[in-house]
Amino acid sequence: MMRRTLAALAVPAACLPASTAPAAAAAEPAIRSITVRPVDPVVGPTGSVRLVVDVSARDADRVSVVVEPGRTRSPSPSEPGEPSEPGEPGEPGDDNDGGDGGETGDAGGDAAQSGDAGPVAPMPPYGAEAPRTALDGFPPILGGALVPGRVVRRTASWDGAWETWRFLPQKALSRWYPCGAWTVTATARGADGAETTARTVFYLRRATELDGVKVARDGDGVRVTGTLMRVDPLGRVDYRPYAGQRVAIRFRPAGSGDWRQMDTAVTRKDGWFSARARGQGDGQWRAEYAGSTRYAPAISAGRRV
Repeated sequence: MMRRTLAALAVPAACLPASTAPAAAAAEPAIRSITVRPVDPVVGPTGSVRLVVDVSARDADRVSVVVEPGRTRSPSPSEPGEPSEPGEPGEPGDDNDGGDGGETGDAGGDAAQSGDAGPVAPMPPYGAEAPRTALDGFPPILGGALVPGRVVRRTASWDGAWETWRFLPQKALSRWYPCGAWTVTATARGADGAETTARTVFYLRRATELDGVKVARDGDGVRVTGTLMRVDPLGRVDYRPYAGQRVAIRFRPAGSGDWRQMDTAVTRKDGWFSARARGQGDGQWRAEYAGSTRYAPAISAGRRV
C-alpha cells in the first residue's frame, strides 16, 4: 500500500513543467569608429580617388554605409560627435571672386557649402544599400555594382569583441563632385532588428599649384612672386587663377631645418602675388598656400637668391 501511494505521488511530480531561465536580452549593436582612407582625398583636373571605409562595430548582424556630400544636421544622441568644419580665413573670393560670373555652377554644390549648411541631396550611396539615382548635373557614377561590406578583422577588448567591416566602393570621386565636407553614415543592425547609427566627416579637396615662383634681390631685401592656381571648379580648363587667397613667404637659413614666415601676400584676380622681405643671408625661400576645407595646400620648391 505504501509503495502504491509513493508511485502515485511520483507521477504528478514528473509531469510538472520544468522551470525555464529567462531568455538573455540581445546585446545592442554599437559602432566604435568610422575610418575613411585616404584621410585627405585630393582630386586633380584628371583622375579620381577611390575610398576605403572601415567601420568598427560590435554585436552587428549587418552594417551598411552611405557617403554623401554636405554635413548632416542634428545627429542622434547615440552618434559620436562630428568634427566641426574649420573656417576658411582669407578666402573672400572663393567661388565668387569678383568678375568670374559668381561660379554658382561649381559642380552644383560648392557655393552652397559654407559653415554648417545642410547636406546636398544624396549621391548614390557607397556600401550595401540599394543604389540611388545620380543628381542632375553630375556625371554618371563610375564603376560597377555596389560592393557590400565584409568583416576583415576581429579584435577583443575590455568592452567586448569588435569587428571591422570594410567597404571598397567602386564609385570613385573626381573633380566633378562637390568639394568640401562629405558625411559618412554607418548603420549597424543587430539580429533582433535593433540598430545604431554613427557619422563622421571628411573633406574632398581640389588640387592647387604655386606656379612660376621666383625669388630676386630687391634693394636690401628679397622679392618673392608667383601665381596661385586651382583646379577649375567649372571644368572649363584644368587650372585657373585663384584670387583673394593668402600666400605665406617663408625662409630657411642655410644649415637649418626650420622654415620661418617672413611675410604674407594676397593673390590678385589673376592669381599673381608679390611680397618683399628683408634679406636674411644665405638660405632658401619658398611660398606656401595653407589650403582650406575645399582646396588642398600647395608649397613651392625652395629657391636661393
